[in-house]
Amino acid sequence: MTRVESSVEIAAPLEEVFAYASDWRTWEQWWLGVFDFRPTTEATRGNGARYAYKTRLAGVAIEVETEIHDFVENVGWRGVGTRGVPHTTRWVFEPAGAGTRFTYVLEYRLPVPLLGPLFDALLLRPAWQRCLDRSLANLEARCQDSHSAH
Repeated sequence: MTRVESSVEIAAPLEEVFAYASDWRTWEQWWLGVFDFRPTTEATRGNGARYAYKTRLAGVAIEVETEIHDFVENVGWRGVGTRGVPHTTRWVFEPAGAGTRFTYVLEYRLPVPLLGPLFDALLLRPAWQRCLDRSLANLEARCQDSHSAH
């Protein structure tokens, strides 16, 4: 499995950051490279909630679905892929002084034999890392702007 990880410190209270980042309706506002989010279960938050969405891999939109596990309010959760590219995610929220440290971990397996690992190492993994870093910067800006507006 390929692992991509990034963290950001946000100058806003943990409860505010968690409330914003855990709301699937805000994901397209700050998350790059993923779009068309929609819940696929009656539960739209917490354990058992599932979300279908699209992600771009090498310029091709691929449909993916993720189910939420181990959800703990103001702490985080784990996402497990149920459709599309095999993947798991980890969303971790921690106090950092008066603010919040958010860490996102993505692990995925590219189901392309032979050339898949090379393609992943040369193109996909670096692209996902850039996307993740920019997405967390977007989250930081949105949460800090919202917090300073209060």
